[in-house]
Amino acid sequence: MAGFSYAILDSIEQEIAVIQKDGQIVYVNEAWVRFGANNGLPKTDWLQSNYLDICISAALSDEPAAQDIYAGLAGVIHGHRQDFSYEYPCDSPDEKRWFLMNVVGLTGHSKDLFVIIHSNISQRKLAEQQVERLSLLDPLTGLANRRHFMQFLTAEWQRNRREGTPVSLILLDIDDFKHINDQHGHGVGDECLKQIASLVGRCARRPSDLAVRWGGEEFMLVLGNTSVETALTMANELLAAVRRLESPVHGHCTISIGVSSAVPTEDGFEALIQQADSALYQAKKAGKNQVFRYGQSAS
Repeated sequence: MAGFSYAILDSIEQEIAVIQKDGQIVYVNEAWVRFGANNGLPKTDWLQSNYLDICISAALSDEPAAQDIYAGLAGVIHGHRQDFSYEYPCDSPDEKRWFLMNVVGLTGHSKDLFVIIHSNISQRKLAEQQVERLSLLDPLTGLANRRHFMQFLTAEWQRNRREGTPVSLILLDIDDFKHINDQHGHGVGDECLKQIASLVGRCARRPSDLAVRWGGEEFMLVLGNTSVETALTMANELLAAVRRLESPVHGHCTISIGVSSAVPTEDGFEALIQQADSALYQAKKAGKNQVFRYGQSAS
């Protein structure tokens, strides 16, 4: 009967080990052996190893997951908790992988034996990441959406606050976009949006930059560690690039741009967004197809 039980355990794809209260490994199934072999550790070494010592060694090497795993495992062994579950990455040279670890006591057999189960959850995690990635993008243009913008600017605001460097915003709106939709249809309007989005996206060249579809025909550029002078130069280059665009259907289009810039403070970034919006309003009011920075007077 024992051989039959082992055969069942060896047929399971999850990696299973049984350890004593002191951490000594007393059993591993074939999936655990295969995983170990793929990482350079044969079966004989597993059965002569102490799992707690392995976790302690990894924790001392400053592996964040190892510290959490050791604490959870020790909690189950010492009776402070009934079970422990933990998701963690375990990358290989060829792929990014995630595992789910479960630890429980071997109930009904011994109070001094504990079961450790590792399940490969890479496909689920990759699917979750894809869903999360798509939830941060505008489906038409592929640029970041407002949700992504808020997450990004929150982090960038804090980083630049620590470093004492400015954050600049470029907010732009397509001039007379309603006319394009009314005259040529929403399909042509969408193509115009995608053309502008492509130009805006090219301006986000660094990890501290983000191109955003702000809403409708409005786009935003977040520029970390960027002075207002640099932001104005980029805004004028973007203005000129849009002027050079020409569609065989709707011809030329233009944009109006508002620029704001500030060294972050503890007050938050809401005022910076309002300032960019105010500057954009000034550009529209002054005749469109131009750049205004916040605080600039109409000439």
